[in-house]
Amino acid sequence: MNPRESIEYHNRKFKMVFTGTDVDAGWVFHLDQPPNEFAYSDRYSQCLIQIRRAHLSNRGDTVNHGMDSQFQSAGGVEVCASGVMLTTDIRCNNRRHYYVDTADASEHGVFCMLTSKFGSSGVAGNFGGIPTNCCALAARGQAAGGAGLQGGNENLHLVNAWEYEDTRPIEDAGVLCSNPFGKKFECRLKSVDTGERVKLTSEANFGVAASYGSSLILELDVLMLPNPTPEDN
Repeated sequence: MNPRESIEYHNRKFKMVFTGTDVDAGWVFHLDQPPNEFAYSDRYSQCLIQIRRAHLSNRGDTVNHGMDSQFQSAGGVEVCASGVMLTTDIRCNNRRHYYVDTADASEHGVFCMLTSKFGSSGVAGNFGGIPTNCCALAARGQAAGGAGLQGGNENLHLVNAWEYEDTRPIEDAGVLCSNPFGKKFECRLKSVDTGERVKLTSEANFGVAASYGSSLILELDVLMLPNPTPEDN
């Protein structure tokens, strides 16, 4: 690209960060104010959208502050062994998700799969007496072997986070969508195993309102595409 083309390209490429905490893991973000005239021009009715990065935790939990988090659906605990889908209602026609042995697509649009930063997003079972729920352990209190109360107040807590990152160029990884600006969009979480909508809570404080604190950081790239013209033929 020459300098003029390079400036024009970057004027229609947007990098946006969305953050929020929601007890039901349902985040609504507004794109009412376009970043510049390229985002709201009738010369650009379509675009490529790419989820660049997503980070999920239960840091909004005001009791355990994100420790010992696990997924919960309307039916109870969700293991989410295959990961968790971060869905949006930004629609497109060239991206699909399929469950194993299922002919129908369960989701389409702009979405990504979050996986545990520490190996497994499951919540079931023990190995050698230690819970296997997710995996990095944080110790609070004194270790055993001391006098007095030392050794009697050590607690182990699970530090959990789920992430997604895509470092490919947007021209390769983006999906074709209509212009998203001037609208709002919603993000939700869904178990890839069962298709149930899920949210994060605390294992140690399960079902208590103060421990529903799903916190999301979402980085989204948008590249506006010029409308075709007769000269393109």
